[in-house]
Amino acid sequence: MNGFDAVLFDLDGTLVDTRSASWPWFEQTSREFALGIDTREQFFALFEGNFFECLAAHCGDHAKATAAAQHFMGLIREHYAPPFITGIVEVVRALAAHHILAIVSSNMHETIARLLQTGGVAAHFAHIYAGDTQPSKSGAIADFLAGRWSDNGVGRPFDADRVVLITDTAGDVGEALASGIRAFGVDWGMHDRQKLIAAGAAHVASQPRQLLEWIN
Repeated sequence: MNGFDAVLFDLDGTLVDTRSASWPWFEQTSREFALGIDTREQFFALFEGNFFECLAAHCGDHAKATAAAQHFMGLIREHYAPPFITGIVEVVRALAAHHILAIVSSNMHETIARLLQTGGVAAHFAHIYAGDTQPSKSGAIADFLAGRWSDNGVGRPFDADRVVLITDTAGDVGEALASGIRAFGVDWGMHDRQKLIAAGAAHVASQPRQLLEWIN
């Protein structure tokens, strides 16, 4: 038993299949704002750090980056409907029986809530930290550890060594470690096993059920 009390999940690329679902919409944003991000690989590279910060750094223009992010998120709100990763719903349900679960995502709250509801797992998550309410994932993790995670904003605090983040990006792994919690990677999303391990992920799953072995 690893002694984890809580599990934080990224959404895109971790719970749902983002590779095929998000790039076509970002490609439209890139063309609209002449971002020069012309390949999936360039898009995926934005997730090596905080997505919003990496987009701003790429643009070199805060106003342009903000407008581009809003345009992309608008497309996601209207069109984004990725399938859940095969087997991940069962893992979420198993973990929810003994752990507090929360979402930490750069996506918008409305979109996250819709996808969780569609997947039949909304009731298993105590809180959603979304990009439109808390753009910093390290800030979201700090809020969670401090106990600001229930519907009314008041929950019990957690020790950092009893919380783990599950994610598909090196940037998220970095934010988790900087926040004092552990991170487990999944290799079916944005970044491959080598990149996740290099970022500091303690384990990298190639199948969802492996997560149960490391958490339960």
